[in-house]
Order: sequence, then structure tokens, then C-alpha cells
Amino acid sequence: MKKTAIGIILMFVLGASLYLFYLLGGFNEILVFKKDYGNIELVGIQYKGTPQNDLLRQSFLEMERLQKSHEGAVIHTIYQVEPAGKLDTLEVFIGIEKKFLFTAEKDKAILSLDASSAVVAEINANRWVMPGPKKVKTKIKDFAIKNQLPEPNLFIDQILGPESIRVIGIYQLDEE
Repeated sequence: MKKTAIGIILMFVLGASLYLFYLLGGFNEILVFKKDYGNIELVGIQYKGTPQNDLLRQSFLEMERLQKSHEGAVIHTIYQVEPAGKLDTLEVFIGIEKKFLFTAEKDKAILSLDASSAVVAEINANRWVMPGPKKVKTKIKDFAIKNQLPEPNLFIDQILGPESIRVIGIYQLDEE
């Protein structure tokens, strides 16, 4: 009798968990396609430091302020160096497209990227069930290879909303 009750409870918990995963968008497909964005010019902040540094949070808040004051602007993040742990160095560019700024922004970096042959992934899911960056990058690279496009080596994350992210994969030559 106890085993049956435990089995029923486990089945209920498993079913409820899968249903919650479904409601949060965990089974949503990652849409991948090719798109010509032309040249993307970004204005923003180049951050280098640890992920826990308050300067990183301040950089995001400053760019969010700029984004919210320019209708249609979207925050773009480009992780050049991703940390393995909390104390490792992180390099990230946080910006918005230059076309949304009507006045020059002091002390901001400008980044110009060729996105004429971009591979794009769109993800719509709650942040708790959103696929990880490795899975998204793999999908983008597999699509590029399958469609005989240059394999992307730079990924631009566009934060479209709390449950919507677009990742633009482009091939950039190293500037050395």
C-alpha cells in the first residue's frame, strides 16, 4: 500500500513538474534562420572585470536607462570572454544601436559589426527554463554549417523582453 501511494505521489509530482515546464515555455523551439542586418553600429560600455563587481550591474543599469529613453532601442550584449567561475575575468560589451541616439553619448565605446550574413536564433521562454548559451550557440553553428554559411564566432544577445531573447551569430575577422 505504501509503495503504491509513493508511486502515485511521484507520478503526480513528475506530471506537475512537466506541466509547469511546459507552461513556462521549456518545450518551445529555438527558431533559427539567416538574416541580413547589414552593418550594426552599437554605442555602449565595454566592461572587463569579475561578474560580481558592482560596476557590471551599474553598466547594465546605465544602458537600460538609455534604452528606455529611446523608443524601439534594444539592449545588445556581446560576451568576448565568459568566466568559468564567479572570480574569473569577464569581458562584455553592453550597448544599444547608434541609430537610436539623437545626441552623442560621452564616454561610450562604439562598436561596428558586419551582420550581413547573420544566423539568428530566437528564444521565447521564462528565464528559469530558457536554454543555455552553449545549446543556442550549437544550434546557430549547426545551421550555418548545414546552409554553407561562415561559422559564427561572435554572438550578439538582444534582450527583447523578460521572456524573449534573440541571438545574432556573425563571423568576424580577428582584429590583430
